[in-house]
Amino acid sequence: MKTRTPPTLNVPCAGCKRLRRKCTADCIFVPYFPATEPEKFAEVHRVFGASNVTKMLRDIPVSQRGDAVSSLVFEARTRLKDPVYGCVSTMAALQHQVNQLQAELLAARAENASLGAQLSEVMLLLSTVTPRASTSAQSLEAGNSVDVAITSAFDRCYSPGPIVS
Repeated sequence: MKTRTPPTLNVPCAGCKRLRRKCTADCIFVPYFPATEPEKFAEVHRVFGASNVTKMLRDIPVSQRGDAVSSLVFEARTRLKDPVYGCVSTMAALQHQVNQLQAELLAARAENASLGAQLSEVMLLLSTVTPRASTSAQSLEAGNSVDVAITSAFDRCYSPGPIVS
């Protein structure tokens, strides 16, 4: 009794082409390593080995295999670039960048709150000073008091403090 072999495909996937074997219709590599992207399989094969990749893909549900292959390709590429740390160095650099951006965001929020408080103080001062416009001498005097109040508020708000670096 002869066993049926699955039909072969006209164009082998990158995995079968690299391994120099016939690509069958039920080949596990076909959806994830197309013939148009041979470098993906070559990198994954070099780091993990075809047998290990096959085992990993068989153990993962079909719905998650695409994400798993993307992860394997990323890990293989980073391992080839940095044989010692691999993707850990990339993740550490990204985590460092996240920490820096969080610190910048915190500083920007603090500055925003400070400027908001200064603005409300100036607005309060401006609302309490009202010019009297009965005569021209009084309006000049009132205008001067507004200028003095604004200058005073400005000096309090923007007085040079300690320089933080």
